[in-house]
Amino acid sequence: MKQHEREFFIAMIRSGKVPVKKNNISLTILPLTTDQSLEACYIYNEAYNQAYIDGMMSEEEMLDWMRENGLWLYDDDAKIEGLKKDLEKLKIEIYNARNSPKLREQIRIYLRRCEESLGSILHKKNSYYQNTIEGYASNEKVLWSIKNSTFSNNKSYKFNELSLQYVVDEWQSSLLTDKQSRELARNEPWKSLWVTRENARINLFNNPKNSELTFNQKNIIIWSQMYDNIQESIECPAKDVIEDDDMLDGWFIIQAKKREQEKLAQETESATKNDKIKNASEVFVVTGDKQGAERIDSMNNSHAMSIKKQREAMIKQKGSVNQHDFIDERLKLQMQQTNQMRGKLKGG
Repeated sequence: MKQHEREFFIAMIRSGKVPVKKNNISLTILPLTTDQSLEACYIYNEAYNQAYIDGMMSEEEMLDWMRENGLWLYDDDAKIEGLKKDLEKLKIEIYNARNSPKLREQIRIYLRRCEESLGSILHKKNSYYQNTIEGYASNEKVLWSIKNSTFSNNKSYKFNELSLQYVVDEWQSSLLTDKQSRELARNEPWKSLWVTRENARINLFNNPKNSELTFNQKNIIIWSQMYDNIQESIECPAKDVIEDDDMLDGWFIIQAKKREQEKLAQETESATKNDKIKNASEVFVVTGDKQGAERIDSMNNSHAMSIKKQREAMIKQKGSVNQHDFIDERLKLQMQQTNQMRGKLKGG
């Protein structure tokens, strides 16, 4: 994004207005007031209830219909989960390759392809959303909101020259992506405004009284605060990582996993605090679901994971195995015998 583009977006975000211009027509979409936001929620609820009465399908029912007609397969859900996991792994990998430019850019290519594949399959899943109860109600809410917040020469616009749908499309195109919001949040001219807002008593936004924050305003605040938190972290990454969304996402994921591991370790330690098992080499923890089992399993270090795989392979091969038949148990016994022999020799 070039400097003049950033200046335009920041000016638009700060004003709270979305300009719509076509030929000689100039309109302005203002942020909703709190009262209008409440009314928009009523519009959604009324549309939702009417659509339900009229027999429209919900999102869940639409997905079932798509499955029945071969438009959506159960395997497609697995593909989505698989692609999300692949994205997470690639972001971790690109962060770990931060000091290897060639490898990093190769990973970035795979990351973009993975995002495209995920976007394509999600588009397929949501292709009939507008025909659901939720989709219909959301559309009615947006139409009402734009109709009641669009002005021409400070007067409510009648949508005679430009259609309501055209103005809605223009408003939707003004909604910035996370990538755009992130770039704006960490660069000028916004960065200095954000840093000096309290000391210089700057009003970041010029919204009319009692107006809600716009989508773009909320997003840039969230990311600005996020970058502040990163800078305050004792494990703050380098500047080049902060300025690279892919690498920073990898850092976020690593930090989240680290916090989850620490929390789980504390919970497990608290749950296993008794004299019988505190010095045990192995502790079995019972959990109620697959996700919990995966979290507990992730606490094993690489050595423990290796032993676990060896044992699972032996059980799969033989069907039933005694504890002392495991390779790691035999090695442990040999080590004990060797240490005993060394002790006797030293004593002799």
